[in-house]
Amino acid sequence: MIGGIGQALLEHPVTDHRDGRIVNANLADYLVPAHADIPTDQKAIYIDGEDYKADPIGAKGLGEIVMIGAAPAIANAVFNATGRRIRELPITPEALL
Repeated sequence: MIGGIGQALLEHPVTDHRDGRIVNANLADYLVPAHADIPTDQKAIYIDGEDYKADPIGAKGLGEIVMIGAAPAIANAVFNATGRRIRELPITPEALL
């Protein structure tokens, strides 16, 4: 979920149109969420048991699948609060003007 928050509000890869390279391909220029950027009431839920059919060591995990709904949910929350539909990421104050 934290990755989805970063995708919706902070992350913005800038592409050089001359050669297709990412201009801000380092962590100095590319914003990602830090601890202070995420809600304090967020919880990770762990499921008991092992799943040896999905993974040889029995681990369960969803990985990046949980990121899919975060950006649209934040965009809908912005729409409900402001009445302005934002269709490009990241959602910035400039996009609301």
